[in-house]
Amino acid sequence: MKKLIPFATFAAAALLVALPAAADEVVRTLERQVSAADASRIHLDFPVGELKVEVGSGREVEIHVELECDSPRKTRCVEAARKVELAISSGDRLKVELKGWPKSGDRGMEGKFRVTVPRDLPLNAELGVGNVTISGLEADLNANLGVGDIMVVMPESAVGEVHVDTGVGDAHLLAGGHSIEGSGFVGKELDWTKGSGKAEVEIDCGVGEARIRLE
Repeated sequence: MKKLIPFATFAAAALLVALPAAADEVVRTLERQVSAADASRIHLDFPVGELKVEVGSGREVEIHVELECDSPRKTRCVEAARKVELAISSGDRLKVELKGWPKSGDRGMEGKFRVTVPRDLPLNAELGVGNVTISGLEADLNANLGVGDIMVVMPESAVGEVHVDTGVGDAHLLAGGHSIEGSGFVGKELDWTKGSGKAEVEIDCGVGEARIRLE
């Protein structure tokens, strides 16, 4: 079922559009590496910015976060960035999130989140506002994006089903050399169950475009 998108999410999206990319400056960097040997699933939860997920050859999860402010003179943003910390809970479900992110959308802060995960562990990925790119995963994927665009590239041999739901926007799937478009007037729904693999891909995008390429 499509989730309601809070007004604050739309406000943050408008802020991202308004900010000139050239004005962004990295004011803080956070890095962690944690073992996923005991995990059966990974959950990523980030607020605003750009999320890139790639796969690694080992059983580690590597996280690299760059916090950006739209102007070095905006002291409120810099002060807010100092309060942000990575929070990682391990165990059966390894969860990575940020604590201390400002609730107000007027700080002008966004993040670049780069995460490396094992290719065979199921992944839940959530981003409030921004763009998501996920490539190389061979396990179940559940991705939720409030506002923005998402691109997923996975091995075709690993995927059995793809289900996409966009509240406002488009949905595209490239599989077996064929391009498949989602159906619907404003929002799009796409359901594909012709894969030979075991992985199930579920994508929920409130406002934006979802693209999946199986290769």
